[in-house]
Amino acid sequence: MRFNISNSFPKLWAKDLSLYFDDAIAPVFTGLDLSVDAGQILAIHGANSSGKSSLINCLCGIIPKSIRGNVNGEVLVGKQALTEIPLCEIYRLMSVAVADAQSMLLMPTVELEIAFALENKGLEPQIIRERIAQAASRFGLMNMLPLAPQKLSGGEQRLLLFAMCDALQNPILLLDEPETGLSANALELLVAWLKTLRNEGKAIVLSSHNPQLISLADNQIKLDKVYV
Repeated sequence: MRFNISNSFPKLWAKDLSLYFDDAIAPVFTGLDLSVDAGQILAIHGANSSGKSSLINCLCGIIPKSIRGNVNGEVLVGKQALTEIPLCEIYRLMSVAVADAQSMLLMPTVELEIAFALENKGLEPQIIRERIAQAASRFGLMNMLPLAPQKLSGGEQRLLLFAMCDALQNPILLLDEPETGLSANALELLVAWLKTLRNEGKAIVLSSHNPQLISLADNQIKLDKVYV
C-alpha cells in the first residue's frame, strides 16, 4: 500500500515525545515538542550521549521499527502519524544520513550506491543518470563514481551519503552529526547544500556539535541530560 501525504512539502513534528530502553535506568529524553516546516532547519545539539542520535532515529522511525525502544508521544509527517507509515514508505518521504557513514554503504561502486535507492523508487533510467551526475558533481565525486565506497576516506564517504540524499530529492532530510570527518572545503560544500535545500523548501533536521551548522538553524533543541 502506498501512503500519500497531501502536502508535497510536509511538516515534521513531534508532540510530548519520550524514549525509554528496556535495559536503561532512566529515559533518554521525555516530553519533547518540536516542529520543522518546509524551508526550515532544526538543529539538535548537546553533549555526547545526550540522545541526539536517538532523537534522529525516532523522527525517522528507525526507533522502534528497526531498533527496539519504547517511544511515547507522537511523531507526525504532515497530519499522518509516523507509526502508520511502513518503514519502506518513510524513505520515500525522508532522506537519512546516519553518523556511521560506512554502515550505510553496501554497493560495489559509488555510482551504484547513489543509484540504488533511485531504482527502488522506480525512476526512469535517464532520470537516474541525471540525478547521479547532478549529485556527484555537487559533492566533487564525479571521478569517484567507478570506485568502491569502502575504499573512500571517511570524509569522502560522508560526502557520498549527502549525494545519495540529494539524488533522492525527498522533502524531509535528517542528518546525524554530518560534519564528522569533513575537511574545511567539504564542510563548505555541506553548508552550501543545506542553504540550497532550505531555499527549495525542504525540511531539515540535523544533530551537530559544529557552531557553523548550528548557526544555520531557524530553531534549536538542546539536550542537556547525558544518557548513560
